[in-house]
Amino acid sequence: MNFYTLISKNKQHPKKWLMKIFLSVFLFSMIVIGFNFIIDPYNITQYNVLNIKHKFARDDRTEKLNYFRSLGGFDNVMIGSSHVYSMNPQTVSKHLGGTTYNFAVGTATVEDQLGVLKYLQRENKLPKNIVMGVDFYTFNPHTPPNKYFIKNKELNFLSYGGYTEDYLSKLYSIDSFRASVKTLKHHLFDKNKRPFFDALGWAGHYEDYAQRDKDKDFLRAKKETEEELLKVYAKYAHIDKKRMDYYEEIRSICKENNITLYLFTTPLHPYLLENFDSHQKEAMIELIEYLSTFEHFTDMYTRPEIYNDVRNFHGATHTSSNAGDIILKILLHR
Repeated sequence: MNFYTLISKNKQHPKKWLMKIFLSVFLFSMIVIGFNFIIDPYNITQYNVLNIKHKFARDDRTEKLNYFRSLGGFDNVMIGSSHVYSMNPQTVSKHLGGTTYNFAVGTATVEDQLGVLKYLQRENKLPKNIVMGVDFYTFNPHTPPNKYFIKNKELNFLSYGGYTEDYLSKLYSIDSFRASVKTLKHHLFDKNKRPFFDALGWAGHYEDYAQRDKDKDFLRAKKETEEELLKVYAKYAHIDKKRMDYYEEIRSICKENNITLYLFTTPLHPYLLENFDSHQKEAMIELIEYLSTFEHFTDMYTRPEIYNDVRNFHGATHTSSNAGDIILKILLHR
């Protein structure tokens, strides 16, 4: 073999190598898209090839949005964080009448709340009434929006402004693939597993902590606050003007569409409040004074019906379903 022949043969190798890479990437893409299409964890298509009863997304925002898209409108919608997640939408219907959907999502910030409202407006599914829980920590300027809010094009008005359907990006993404694997795994091997929320968006499987031992729950909350929450809440000594502006936009949307907005501060554990310093207390007062400008606002921070019984709290950060019923009764019967 002469030198020229050797060079000629080597020149063909990069082309073959590139072609193999291209074919491999193409085949892999088709397999991923095909797998995601068949499992369809986000209910993008109208098909359910494997007759999968429960589908699981990677986060509750995506899961709720894709589930809600298939539903009709509701008379009442609940919006907030996990504090609202554990509140029964049927209790809202009991007080206000009509149908209720719990659109709360985990560790929601003010951006999530406005994002959900904008989504409802865009989908022409604005309700007659909105029940919204306000978390003290979300007004801290150093608290970033939730990472899943940032990733979600339907909710993230900060980065995307408007939303356009992009089925291909949903079908071909790592999150979709992982969600498909998770869904198929539970479909094949754990048929008893249920989604985190029920048909009305409620985390109805939450334990009712009102029956728990009062002393044990207090010690648990004390341990949590000492180890984590007091350090975290130490930063929450300022109220972010930008997030107050978001609430002005929420107020404006509700007024323009004749929506009654029921606003309340989510209760904080007694031990946590007792350990707030003067700056945190001043920030809380500032927030309450601002929220008091809303017509249907109720401050639940130190409401005796909740605050005086530690069993209304689950650890230091969440309230029980029983506490949720008390809150809704106070809020909706002013």
